[in-house]
Amino acid sequence: MKNKLFIIGNGFDLAHGLPTGFDPDFKNIARKYEHNNFWDLYQSRKGDIWSDFENLLGYPDFNTLEEIFYGYEPDYYSDRESDRDSIIHQVNLNGNLQDAIDEFACEAEDSLCGIQANHLIGQILDSAGYYITFNYTHTLEEIYNIPWEQILHIHGEVGKNNLVLGYPKGNFTPEKYSYDSRGKGSGPYVEIDLEDHINGIEDTYVRTAYEELFDKCKSFYKESRIDLLEDFLDKNQCKIEEIIVYGHSCAIDFDYFSYLNTRYSNAYWKFYVKGAKQESDAQDLIQGYSIKNAHILSLSS
Repeated sequence: MKNKLFIIGNGFDLAHGLPTGFDPDFKNIARKYEHNNFWDLYQSRKGDIWSDFENLLGYPDFNTLEEIFYGYEPDYYSDRESDRDSIIHQVNLNGNLQDAIDEFACEAEDSLCGIQANHLIGQILDSAGYYITFNYTHTLEEIYNIPWEQILHIHGEVGKNNLVLGYPKGNFTPEKYSYDSRGKGSGPYVEIDLEDHINGIEDTYVRTAYEELFDKCKSFYKESRIDLLEDFLDKNQCKIEEIIVYGHSCAIDFDYFSYLNTRYSNAYWKFYVKGAKQESDAQDLIQGYSIKNAHILSLSS
């Protein structure tokens, strides 16, 4: 029925056996584009799923991330400029997020060949419904024959050069920088804001490297595209009575849930979740945005 709206997350692709997990699928690809173990150094808090990784992109930890500069300190005894500015070039050699996500998405799309429809999922889906998918792949179109005009790839899609990944814009809060106040390697250690630390670096080459790395980390954000969602719903004159969430972590992308809850305040929501963590996140989302009519359905492992 055309009064149904589906919100599709990565759990949907994973349920079909596609290689779309953060660890190891994305990590293995990302490491190919790094000069150092950039993503292993990036943050102090653990992130094993996509929503963790994306949220934590806004919390870089330079206490470990600065290791990419080790061994590239400016050599002022050399006549070659490359021996002084090689520390700056390390920024370009690390954190190549877009290249990694492009290859990751293409590999997942290629894996669609030979994939069969999931009978239980097929019973949940509706060929006449509308779909907002946060996935880059065309699983809905190719496996379930959902018409493309009924699907909005809100974070981009394979083949369109528009893939989006990152922390919610505005949520950039780097970890405090810790340093040995006496410089003897035994403390006491003092924590200061990262920008204050960078501004206090006297060496021009080193400071430039840190500034460029800071800017690069800050660039790993995504903007909410409520305008795309609104245009999609308006164009299709959607009169939504039921919203079904499948495979979404419910731990990120809150702006879209908030918008839909406001626009369709009387809609009935179904959240299909897998595991205690996702169930808890769904409950928090429901309570946080005062979704009136909602039911959580647990999927078997």
